[in-house]
Amino acid sequence: MDNLLLKYMNERITHTTRKVVEPGPVITISRECGCSASQIADKLTNRINEKINNPELNWRWVNKEILKIAGDELKIHQDEVQKIADGVEKNFLAEIAHSFTDKYYVTSAKAKKMIEEVVRNLAVRGKAVIVGRGSEILSIGIARSLHIRLFAPIDWKVKAMRERNNISTLDAQKVVAQIDKQRSAFRDSFIEKDQPDFTYDIEFNCARLSQEEIIDITIKLAENRSLFS
Repeated sequence: MDNLLLKYMNERITHTTRKVVEPGPVITISRECGCSASQIADKLTNRINEKINNPELNWRWVNKEILKIAGDELKIHQDEVQKIADGVEKNFLAEIAHSFTDKYYVTSAKAKKMIEEVVRNLAVRGKAVIVGRGSEILSIGIARSLHIRLFAPIDWKVKAMRERNNISTLDAQKVVAQIDKQRSAFRDSFIEKDQPDFTYDIEFNCARLSQEEIIDITIKLAENRSLFS
């Protein structure tokens, strides 16, 4: 685990509100199923660091590490946090029963709140590329930010998942539908009442653009917003 996350885990989480002044910079990547956001985030971060050419100012990208941090704070395994992020929640009676029998039982609401705090703090600390986890919603109000979304036609996503996982077309269709639904619901769960509609700064069609083209455009936009200075 890189130094950014080690430092984060060695410190207590500060409760950061969504009203902040001059935090960041941060780039968030929202993605549909099959759009290889982690690959793009990794390549993007490497390109940013090459451009900055100063190890003390290096950027980092995070995705599943957010679940690891949240799980450690809550004293539960990150897989349990993942289930909550995927919308696999226990019913009300199950929550009551576990609250009495499990010393470290965590409600869905508490786990989501912890994920929110982790994502928010990483965004505020800055020099981060955050993949998913509702990061675009949770970093609303951060002036030095760029929010991108990766999407593709359904047939392209199904083909990508079929080839990547060596599964049938029917199974790939089910996977794409389920994952896209889960991600959308999880993101929307962070939208506050009366919050203005969120719009991405730019959306990329992964069926039409290569990863390098997406990265080139993203870096140019980030430079125009002075995210690297």
